[in-house]
Amino acid sequence: MKKSAVRERILEVASRLFYEQGYNLTGINQIIEEADIARASLYNHFESKTHLLLVYLKEAEDIWFTEMENFTASFTDPKQKLLALFDFRMERQSKRSFGGCQFIKISAEVSRQDSQVFDAVSHQKNRLKVFIVNIIKDLPENNQTLTHNLLGDALFLLLEGAAVSGSIYKNQESMKTAKEIADKLI
Repeated sequence: MKKSAVRERILEVASRLFYEQGYNLTGINQIIEEADIARASLYNHFESKTHLLLVYLKEAEDIWFTEMENFTASFTDPKQKLLALFDFRMERQSKRSFGGCQFIKISAEVSRQDSQVFDAVSHQKNRLKVFIVNIIKDLPENNQTLTHNLLGDALFLLLEGAAVSGSIYKNQESMKTAKEIADKLI
């Protein structure tokens, strides 16, 4: 089934606005105006602003993972593939002018009671952890300090922490340092 052009335009505008100015500062009227649609068109495709946010998060996750998997696909050595995750994040930081991770940004904005949104954000983060752990399984367990599970947690935390630092300091120094640390841990 072909996706509606109107639906895609709404989602494109909402995605840009949610990322650039935040979910809470983006109003339905602004989305309607910038998408150049009628109010009824928005509600024909999305039952609420929260529903629109959930669709945005799902599509953002799918795009994020497709890009990451394509970026790391050429690496067969597990260590190099894990280190490529840091390069992937650096490339994204540059493309997005150090605007930060859209999932972390959304989780900072919405109410704790909005479990659907937190579940969507958690799903993306858990999916990244699983991706990392699946690569680690191909490493020999010769590191006396960290088990594969601890190494997975460490790499995940290095990636996420460096992404947050990059958005604060508007540079890649934290991600480069995290990659150096990861190289020594693996």
